[in-house]
Amino acid sequence: MLEAQSERAVIVPAAGCQCLSYRAGTLDVIAGPANPDAWRDHPHRGGVPILFPWPSRIARARFTFKGREYRLPVNEPAYGNAIHGFACERAFRVTRRGPYFVTAILDSSDYSDLNSFWPWPFVLEIDYQVGNGLRFNARITNTGDSVMPFGLGAHPYFHAPLNPQGMRDAMMIQLDANARWALDTNFIPTGDTEQLSGKYDLRAPRTIRSDTYDDAFHMAPIAKGDAPSSRARLIDPSLKLAVEVRTDAAFGDFVVFAPPNNPVVALEPYTCAPDAFNLAERGVAAGMRELAPGEIFEAGFEIRLNVP
Repeated sequence: MLEAQSERAVIVPAAGCQCLSYRAGTLDVIAGPANPDAWRDHPHRGGVPILFPWPSRIARARFTFKGREYRLPVNEPAYGNAIHGFACERAFRVTRRGPYFVTAILDSSDYSDLNSFWPWPFVLEIDYQVGNGLRFNARITNTGDSVMPFGLGAHPYFHAPLNPQGMRDAMMIQLDANARWALDTNFIPTGDTEQLSGKYDLRAPRTIRSDTYDDAFHMAPIAKGDAPSSRARLIDPSLKLAVEVRTDAAFGDFVVFAPPNNPVVALEPYTCAPDAFNLAERGVAAGMRELAPGEIFEAGFEIRLNVP
């Protein structure tokens, strides 16, 4: 449990270093699992799963990198895809802890089974801090001797509505996007982008009503001091309150997930589009990153409550 004044966050390093709960005063913001044990059955269906070394889907659970094909475990059997990496399924080791912060690492060398499908050694360090919002920072180090492809994301689930007496249909979404990735029937980007229109034009706050989403957007960075950032917001008009996810410029894409018959909305910051590894092989710039041996990549985001 992390605490700072009226804010509390439950971080469970043994459960993929996920944030399973975040409360600001009496407001329950994060829609987490019923308990840490429930996380094991569905490690990316509640809380704030960490999506690494790829966010969202890899089509047919295979990709080619530098002339060699790699096959991944299928964990979305309905479509035959690999989804959301494996970091959220693994236990992290705590390296630093205080009343309002915790740091934990996932060292791939602790898991020999990864070698069969992910041959790039790495250390992923996650830092959480609570106080005037929930802050997340990731630090990735390539500890191997070859270039590693990767993408990083997170999947924060928010209660919709935030007000227990409110209505999901009245909630509003706002996204600083400039395009939507066109998707095929398996939710895989085709490589094309589309202009924003209809329910996908979220540049101004749009009421959810009965709409559903499982859609990827390319972001339009906005100024944040001297550095650009990306922003997504979930607004509860009944409370005159917005939950805002604001990221470093490294997070160039967002997925909006608002499923049917489930009072949640996920605003997911990604450093790349879904299926970015395969898109890169086709020459489509979709944000896949390469990390050289010994190189370090660092990026973060924050979740805060603001007025709409």
